[in-house]
Amino acid sequence: MQDVQIKLTAKHLVDGSWDEFTHHYEGKRVQKAASWYITYKEQMEGAGEVSTTIKLSNKTITLIRQGGVSTRQQFEKGASTQSLYQSPYGPFTMETHTNKLRVQYENELPVLIEIAYQLWMNEQYTGEHELRIELGK
Repeated sequence: MQDVQIKLTAKHLVDGSWDEFTHHYEGKRVQKAASWYITYKEQMEGAGEVSTTIKLSNKTITLIRQGGVSTRQQFEKGASTQSLYQSPYGPFTMETHTNKLRVQYENELPVLIEIAYQLWMNEQYTGEHELRIELGK
């Protein structure tokens, strides 16, 4: 298990303009079998501390959150996936359609993850989303 610096940039297209947020986390990176796992803790407004795991598999990326919110959101390029989002405000059904899914490796270590997707919460379209996760030492 390696310590890793995580720079997460999240973009959300709202009413024709992009909102962008950047967060920095200290986390861990470990390989188990054919998958990589990146873990870190984040503070979420209204939910407190949340343990986050990003699982990189052959053709999918799974975002797992546990704590004040819990979800298991799966991204697979060109596919729609459904999951449940548990929040302090109750459960929401979540549907994700992934347009872009890219993982860049250096020396066999994942160093960059890019995901672009459309999101529906309780069957209501919430817009376009992009995640860029940079992993460094």
